[in-house]
Amino acid sequence: MKLLNTAILAVALTLTAFASETKVQPQTPESLLSFVNIKDAKGDVKAVYDEITKAWGFVPIVLKQYSLNPKILRIQWELYKELGENKNFDPKMLTMMRMLLGEAQDCTYCLGLNKGMLLNMFKVPMDEVVALSKDPNTAKLDEKQKTMLLFILKAVKTPHDTNAKDIEGLKKLGWSDKDIFEGVKSGTNVIAATLLIDALKLQKDF
Repeated sequence: MKLLNTAILAVALTLTAFASETKVQPQTPESLLSFVNIKDAKGDVKAVYDEITKAWGFVPIVLKQYSLNPKILRIQWELYKELGENKNFDPKMLTMMRMLLGEAQDCTYCLGLNKGMLLNMFKVPMDEVVALSKDPNTAKLDEKQKTMLLFILKAVKTPHDTNAKDIEGLKKLGWSDKDIFEGVKSGTNVIAATLLIDALKLQKDF
């Protein structure tokens, strides 16, 4: 019994010493700035949050940040909705585009979210995702969608290199001026989002 008590005491002292040396890490704030949380949302902010939740199932933190200015929040959400209504764009292609641009910008939030969507929502095998990161030309898309993907990446990453031949090639595949504009706009939206996310240190919420 004496040996058992001694052993218990030794373990207790060891745990106490370990606890005293272990520092509790402070929780990383969700953003460098404040924003309106779901439970505190009222008026126009709540109305937009409700619409986003109905459409996407949750309100991404990058959109919550816009709640500091309800009018801009509404404008941004309406932009997302409008671009999302173009049925000519394959959602998988757009997800690939967002992942690749997020990766190019070193935006871990964008990369993680869209990579997860490719793996879980679109059931793209991991080896295909890895190959896509190394070479966008490996994208398993039809010619029309792949050509648009590559053009958006070119337009956003090397905008001075786009030319009339690019546009002509897209139109031959059935893309309209409106489609091409919206594709480029979607790409520039990703860049704007990555800058906001990284500058304000927005944390993952997925």
